[in-house]
Amino acid sequence: MVWLGGLITLVSIVLWVYAFFDALTTPSAEVRNLPKVLWVVVIALFMPVGSILWLFLGRPRQDAVAGSAPSPAAGLSSADDLDPSDFAKPSGSTHPLGPDDDPEFLRRLNRRIDPDE
Repeated sequence: MVWLGGLITLVSIVLWVYAFFDALTTPSAEVRNLPKVLWVVVIALFMPVGSILWLFLGRPRQDAVAGSAPSPAAGLSSADDLDPSDFAKPSGSTHPLGPDDDPEFLRRLNRRIDPDE
């Protein structure tokens, strides 16, 4: 019986952490029903209930997220509008992003490691 209480506690903590960081990283324009700051406060203060409310009432709808593309003309008004996934998108340039993407660098590295080959 003790393990059931521990399991429920663990699930509620994981749910709280997920909802808290999801609310922090969601752009302000996509949050529904309440302002983003208020959602973070509700999630932080009302641990299990706030997380569940965020998941059902505050998160952006999936169809809105999938169909929306930020326009390049729209300026960012604050750091809340930044989306971390924007920084992982390819830049469109032809040069490699890192040394492990550069075939010439990898060839030179292989020659340095095993010069007999």
